[in-house]
Amino acid sequence: MIVSINMEEVKKWIKRISKLALINIEEREEEELTKDVIKIINFFNKLRELNVDNVEPLFMTPREKPIIREDEVRRGLTEEEALMNVKEKIEGYIKGPKTV
Repeated sequence: MIVSINMEEVKKWIKRISKLALINIEEREEEELTKDVIKIINFFNKLRELNVDNVEPLFMTPREKPIIREDEVRRGLTEEEALMNVKEKIEGYIKGPKTV
């Protein structure tokens, strides 16, 4: 199913998501985000046009040996380092916005 794109609907969606995420988006940023979302929708619409009737689904990339990384033990942040750039903190905890 091809998804039709309405620029005004995308803008409404971005405003709603930014409100829910408590993010202020300037008009300039909104325009850029709108263009990016439209590009993404167009990309997926293009993928939907492909005929994949005779293609078996892949559940894992076909490799002889999976690419994994070794775990590396590293020192984490101290409480002081973690709270260094925090706007508001209370007794060693980050104070976040009120949620309803």
